[in-house]
Amino acid sequence: MRIALIHNARSRKNRRNGSSFAVEAQALLGKDFVPSDTREGTTEHVRQLYERGIDTILIDGGDGTVSTALTAIARAYPADRLPDIVVLASGNTNLIAGDVGFGLRGMEAIQRLRQGGLRSSVRTPIRLSWPGTDRMPVLGLFGGCAGYARAVRIAHSPTVLRFAPHDLAVGITLLSTFVSLMFRKSREEWLRGDPLRIETGGHVYDGQSFMFLTTGLSRLSRGIWPFWDAEPNVEGLRYLDVSAWPDSLLRATAALLCGRAPRWLRRHPDYVSGRTDDMTLVTESDFVLDGEVFSAAPGGVLRLERASRFRFLHA
Repeated sequence: MRIALIHNARSRKNRRNGSSFAVEAQALLGKDFVPSDTREGTTEHVRQLYERGIDTILIDGGDGTVSTALTAIARAYPADRLPDIVVLASGNTNLIAGDVGFGLRGMEAIQRLRQGGLRSSVRTPIRLSWPGTDRMPVLGLFGGCAGYARAVRIAHSPTVLRFAPHDLAVGITLLSTFVSLMFRKSREEWLRGDPLRIETGGHVYDGQSFMFLTTGLSRLSRGIWPFWDAEPNVEGLRYLDVSAWPDSLLRATAALLCGRAPRWLRRHPDYVSGRTDDMTLVTESDFVLDGEVFSAAPGGVLRLERASRFRFLHA
């Protein structure tokens, strides 16, 4: 096993814990210690890791750092020679680590990794692209638009980020959403949604969307799971689209926050969930992928596809 580390010194836990781990890891790994940078900067570093034969990459940061690293790896490594991934949960949001995290951090993680005998799981990230533009595609594992983008903007507000780290920020975001639904003016703004056209598997959904979500993960934190399989034995990215002015929203939300999708919900036309290998979205909404907000492209066309499969290691 030849290992490298992509380290985000700006992530919340790394800032709080100081630089001792970074100093030790850099002394141990030398040029295979890579500071997290822009996607372009990280890609150049990762190309050098590939040239040196690195086959296992630790990612020390939150969801945004994992997205940056996976994007860089997909650009630098051949699809049939992707390295094993180790996610060390160190960010403000660690949704990905909640599903495929290593379980340890710091030098303890490196020492355990070198002992071998690890478990693993495979996940397929989302590949987000903007057809007809010069934007480079990016990879991530959880995203959405319409009401989800609006909620993330609340979570990214200075007040929430300052006083509500980690899962508490998500909780405050959900609370803020429901509080907004209690007042007529904000309720109408939220519930009327955003124009969204979805094309996937020969089907077209065209209308107003209250919220659209998609993921390549298999588990979210605290038992929340807002997806179900409309057809059995179908693989691909999971997605959920909730129509504007959805019927029984509070009842549906209560069920999905508990990871349940009762029969009435699966059959309800306001809630559409399934799996797909690829889909095209047309929307004026921003799209959020692993916490990063991407503005809509001219014409509003987005492409979501299954990226190459990555193997994640667990202690």
